Amino acid sequence: MQELLAVAFAVSAALSAATAVLAWRRREATPAATALAGTCASLALWSALTVPAHLDLPPAVHLWANYAVFPGVLGCVVGLYLLARTVADPHHRPSRRQAAVLTGVPALVLAVVATDPLHHLFFRSTGYVGDPAHFSMVFGPLFWVHTAWCYGVLALAVAHLVRAARRAPTAIRRQVTSVLASAAAPLVGNVVNISAPGLFAGQDVTPLCFTVTALVSARAVLRQGLLGVVPVARAAVLETVADAVVVVDDGGAVVDVNAAGRAMLAGARPDLPDPVGLPASAFLSPRALGDLPGGHARYGIEYVPGLHLDVRVTAIADGRGRSLGRVVVARDTTEQVETRRRLEDQLALVERLRAQLQEDSVRDPLTGLHNRRFLDGALAAALADAERDGTGLGVLVVDADRFKAVNDTHGHGTGDEVLVAVARTLAGGVRLQDTAARTGGEEFVVLLPGADAAATRQRAEQLRAACARIDVAAPGGRVRPTVSVGTAVHPGDGVDAASLLAAADRALYAAKAAGRD
Repeated sequence: MQELLAVAFAVSAALSAATAVLAWRRREATPAATALAGTCASLALWSALTVPAHLDLPPAVHLWANYAVFPGVLGCVVGLYLLARTVADPHHRPSRRQAAVLTGVPALVLAVVATDPLHHLFFRSTGYVGDPAHFSMVFGPLFWVHTAWCYGVLALAVAHLVRAARRAPTAIRRQVTSVLASAAAPLVGNVVNISAPGLFAGQDVTPLCFTVTALVSARAVLRQGLLGVVPVARAAVLETVADAVVVVDDGGAVVDVNAAGRAMLAGARPDLPDPVGLPASAFLSPRALGDLPGGHARYGIEYVPGLHLDVRVTAIADGRGRSLGRVVVARDTTEQVETRRRLEDQLALVERLRAQLQEDSVRDPLTGLHNRRFLDGALAAALADAERDGTGLGVLVVDADRFKAVNDTHGHGTGDEVLVAVARTLAGGVRLQDTAARTGGEEFVVLLPGADAAATRQRAEQLRAACARIDVAAPGGRVRPTVSVGTAVHPGDGVDAASLLAAADRALYAAKAAGRD
């Protein structure tokens, strides 16, 4: 009997260890695999250290193994609780309080067990009894506290599984029910072992009961859950996402389209029948079916007029790297595209208004000519060019003759018309590189880059004569204004803006003194 139990526990240890390794390797596939791996590893330790109890070994070995099993015992209890919580809710993560209890209490128990030879509160006595003799323990008060805590943790695990089994969708109810049924085995076995020790000749078979739990849970987590839940979940996600999803096989045929894809195609291509089975080229662009450097591509497209899509194409392959086809995911970005276009239009309008505002800030509002602010910059730039190129720069100061008399006789409205007429005449008589500006009142300035003294005087006479032909209708008659012009030339009359303008002003005053016009 003892040898048979030793073999049973050894087999239990081996099975538990193998299951722990398998579960750990599959931990990325299902969240419950990590808790299962911890439970099975603890069970392997518990079963392995129970083997010496059924062999003819020195008492010291039996005593040492009796105490050493408790990390495995506590690990099984905590692991089974975490397994139940994760099976019931794959997103469960222990809170800080739960983690403190699940680690703190076992640590305290292990400390009590390690010091039990000093106080005998965990085991009152240990030794060989019966015929044939077997190693036996008399439990102390702290053992029962430890046992009550373990029962409480396992009861909570069962309660979570019961609640999950009632609420679980059909796809995972079998998985939860399997784990729930297996969780009863160690509870029943431990109760029988403690309440009726003679039934198993005083031998603790709880690890064997836990082995049943581990194997059934492993099948539920690694087989039922992985093969039954994941496809259902993926199908549910595929049908509920808002993006259109089209799956194309390696031969270019459509093998699947989700609900959003069918709705999009129905609106954009009502002429198409059911897309599944059609060649993908019937409604996908050549770019979606072309080469995929790196296994993926992303681009924007106007699928039909008014429907803009963000398209992502991903190659799919099997475990050996053989091409299976591709997945095309399209998101409707029409609203974003239209919003971007409206924003671009608004930015263009703002830029035009900014440019207009900038231009208005250097224009005279009455005549439309440049103002004094613009003239200062233009004159500085023209002087710099003249200095660099060694060329001349002519400056004309033009003033309307007897302008005050026009305002006094015919009114300011007529005076404004005269100024506008003079400005229009000056603007019509300058070259593209010249600048005409109103500097204030009835005074204007014209810059003539590249002009020498003779050219400057000739242009001044041309503009004077053109202004003399102005004829403005006024209340009580007509107004035929004249202008006087003062000229100055760089560098002979001045090398900077102030000296040039001053020289031209002096010439203007001389022209007026000579009789105007």
